[in-house]
Amino acid sequence: MPPKQGPGKTRLRLHEFLCQQHETILQKWEELDRETLASAERLTSKDLRNNLPDILVDLAEQSERTPASGRYINFEQKGPQHHAEHRWKLKFSLEEVTREYALLRVIILQLLSPRVGELPQGELVFLNEGLDQAIDESVSTYVAKANSQLQSEQERLRATLTSITDGVISTDTGGHILFLNPAAERISGWTQDEAIGRPVDKVLVTEDETTRKIRDSMASRAMALGEQQSAGGITLHQRSGERVPIEESVAPMRDTNGNDLGAVVTFRDISEVRLLTEELTYLASHDALTSLPNRVLLHDRLAQELAHAERNGTRLALLYLDLDLFKKVNDVLGHGAGDELLRQVAGRLVHCVRRTDTVSRLGGDEFAILLSDVEQESIPGELARKITKRLSDPFVLHNDTVNVSTSIGISLYPEDGRDAETLIKHADTAMYQAKAWGRGGIQFFTREMNRRAVERHELERSLRTALEEEHLSLYYQPQIAPASGQLIGVEALLRWHHPEKGLISPADFIPVAEESGDLMVSIGNWVMENAYTQARAWLDAGHTPVRISVNISIVQLRDDRFTDFLDELLQRFPLPPELFQLELTESVLMSDIAGAADRVRRIKEMGVAIAVDDFGTGYSSLSYLKVLPIDELKIDQSFVHNLHSDVDSAAIVQAVIRMAQSLKRRVIAEGVDSKEAMDFLVENECGGAQGFYLSEPLPAGVFARQYLAGVGQ
Repeated sequence: MPPKQGPGKTRLRLHEFLCQQHETILQKWEELDRETLASAERLTSKDLRNNLPDILVDLAEQSERTPASGRYINFEQKGPQHHAEHRWKLKFSLEEVTREYALLRVIILQLLSPRVGELPQGELVFLNEGLDQAIDESVSTYVAKANSQLQSEQERLRATLTSITDGVISTDTGGHILFLNPAAERISGWTQDEAIGRPVDKVLVTEDETTRKIRDSMASRAMALGEQQSAGGITLHQRSGERVPIEESVAPMRDTNGNDLGAVVTFRDISEVRLLTEELTYLASHDALTSLPNRVLLHDRLAQELAHAERNGTRLALLYLDLDLFKKVNDVLGHGAGDELLRQVAGRLVHCVRRTDTVSRLGGDEFAILLSDVEQESIPGELARKITKRLSDPFVLHNDTVNVSTSIGISLYPEDGRDAETLIKHADTAMYQAKAWGRGGIQFFTREMNRRAVERHELERSLRTALEEEHLSLYYQPQIAPASGQLIGVEALLRWHHPEKGLISPADFIPVAEESGDLMVSIGNWVMENAYTQARAWLDAGHTPVRISVNISIVQLRDDRFTDFLDELLQRFPLPPELFQLELTESVLMSDIAGAADRVRRIKEMGVAIAVDDFGTGYSSLSYLKVLPIDELKIDQSFVHNLHSDVDSAAIVQAVIRMAQSLKRRVIAEGVDSKEAMDFLVENECGGAQGFYLSEPLPAGVFARQYLAGVGQ
């Protein structure tokens, strides 16, 4: 079973979610309500929503000010009662009213599911208790009104109660069961014939999940106190002897004269909700391919171990691993074989370490191992040698046998750093040094790694000169609609033509620029300004407007002057902002999701479009698709290269296309390098394609002649 959420993971509060998503919840609920209920079709938006906004406000306010334990939910604005009375007057059936709350629950859980693992313990229970209570109060309102109506209305109420999915039991004033709906029979294991006349606490036998003690009857307590009672964290003993987690609410029933009639008990099986919570928590912290902890969970555990080491004066070590020749396996045998290799590597690494150590996949072919309580300095080196030897044994991938090696960098606490970021960075630095000295190397981080440091310093110096002397240029790669062949956009790609070394790949110099910080900001601003100027020039030449995309680094996004610079560009050039799009990778978004969110929203407010580059390679959940105003998803080329031969990649691409369509996002497939890939995208109605099969990146003039000449003139 996936592990429960660790300490320090809470980043979402229920009241914040309900406030932020208030209007979205109501809009989506209104749409679904009209689609589902015939009685809702004729109502105005105001009448349809009625008192639902009050209910959401009450839930949010009480979630914020009430402690998680011992919560009592009080709808101060009487939203459920007023809503039920309003629906009664409009001739809604009770089934329709209860369905409205069920639809509200569905909408909230759909919006919440990407981040439900981040809620504090008890928040989800509180939410469901509140919705259950709203149902209880609505049902009670209808019961009270039904008692003043004809027998046919009472029968209709009974029929309605039998149709809802939550268990409903009604009792007399002595707590004896008068009625069970089918859901109550299914959840409890008692038939109506067997249960009627029995005390409710003999049928609904519940225990406290913490103390394992049998609980007293909530029905008796609710009638004695004259107020609604709710409980979560309880287990129901089914008649068969099985036990299921439930949430239970009880409300006293009274007639129109205030006389006690008994109680109505509602309860629901929350097994699936718990499984969903555990699954989402697990997926948010583990790598989907290898099931190892991902970067997020590694950071959490590293932070915990650092705190422990500081308190107890112990040491820890971090090993950063990168597989040698992994790209060759992918290129020769395909991504399916590459994935299988990563799974087998993960298995071998786990068997090399202690149970108390953490093996993590950071992405691609990079792994990290956290060693706690390192008593001797020789232990990390011994483990590294053990790993290199174990990974040097051949791997059998289907019908092929391959050999790989690994380069390992090691950093130590406290010698090489006292925080997670520094230790990871230094272990990564040591790994690159090990790789530079030859495959299968092991390198402890040292301050004297002169050769690599000098090389990177020289590259940085040359890059600054290139920026000053205009050795940088932009090339443009078209984005084409697969079905029509129409040009729908263009991506501006940075190129560096070194006067002595020739063309230098961005993969070599961008990391150096990012490491320096200010250099990356300067280069990024140069790219944005020149791409913006080129887009303006094409418009001035009379060409049809074309959206131009520019890649943005996390260093740029974090720069306090970034949005001001972008706003200045929009003011300097009269170019419609929707023709300018910024591309951010998933790793950028997920590495600083909290800090990035406000800045990305500010960019969107300017009218500039936002795309997610390399989509599908991120390390966390897809929650940012709800949090951030994303316009376009760019499917990473690693999934597109082998569409015709890799079933898993094809399935992923299909899923992303369908998801983008349902979310009303544009979608572009990168790395299209074959007719087979293009045919696949046409067949699956992908909105856009980009790659060498269509065109290499081209200088501005060549691009204009090939794709813009005569267009719009």
